[in-house]
Amino acid sequence: MVADMHELLEPYAHDQPEYARAFETFLSHTDQKNKTIEWLTGLVNGLSSHGLFVDAGAGDGSTTAALSKLFDRTVAIEPNSALRVELKRRCPEAEIVKAPIGDAAVTSPADFVLCSHVLYYIPQSDWTETLERLTSWLGADGAAVVLLGNPNADVIALPRDFFGKSIDLAPAVQEFKARHNDFETLTQTLKCEVVVDDLESACTLARFFLSDYPDWGDNVTSRRVEEYVRTHFTHSRGYRLSCDQDALLLRRA
Repeated sequence: MVADMHELLEPYAHDQPEYARAFETFLSHTDQKNKTIEWLTGLVNGLSSHGLFVDAGAGDGSTTAALSKLFDRTVAIEPNSALRVELKRRCPEAEIVKAPIGDAAVTSPADFVLCSHVLYYIPQSDWTETLERLTSWLGADGAAVVLLGNPNADVIALPRDFFGKSIDLAPAVQEFKARHNDFETLTQTLKCEVVVDDLESACTLARFFLSDYPDWGDNVTSRRVEEYVRTHFTHSRGYRLSCDQDALLLRRA
C-alpha cells in the first residue's frame, strides 16, 4: 500500500528497474503471454515458408525466443538498450537492429513479421504508415501480425478514463485497406486476463499500464489509482484486469 495517498505519481520510465519489476508482475500473473505464443505458433506453423522472422519491437525477447526456433533466421528490432540486454541473452542467434521501426532496415523478404504491443509508443496518426512499413518487408507469401489491446479491455479503458486516450486500430486498418487492395486483413480477439492477490500489486499494474502514455498530466495520484482499482478491478480471486488483445493479420490476397 502506498503511504501518501495524495502523492502525485510519475510514470515508470521504460529503462528503469521499476518498470522492469512492474512488467515482471504482469508477466507472472497473466495468461496473455502463453495464449499469444500458442496462437502465433499455430499461425506460423501454417505458413508455406519459414526463412526469415522479423520481430518489430522485440522487447525482452520472450516472444521472439519462442518463435525464432521455427525459422532459419531472425531479425529482432528493439531500440531500447535496457531491453536489448535480455533480448540478446534469450536470442543469441538473432540479428538485433538497434533502431525504431521507422528507421529499421530489413533487406531480405520476410516470411513472418510480428509487431506486438508496440503501437502504443507510436502516434496514432502514423499507424497506417507503420502498417505499410511492416508489410513492405514481407515476401510474396509472407504474413504480418500486429497485436494491440482490445478497445474494450480493462487495460485500454484505464488510460481512456484517466487521460481520455482512446486506442482503436480499426481506423488505421480501414485506411490501409483503402490504399492497398492487394492485401487482405483479418482481426481476431484473444481473451486474456491478469489476476493478482493484493491491492498493492494491482495498483502497480495500473500504474504500469498508464505509463505507456506520454501525456501523463498531474492528476495521477496514489489515491485516485487505488480508488479506481478498488472500484473496477475487485474480483472474487483478488483483483482482475481483462487484457484482451486484437490480433490483426495482414497478407497479400
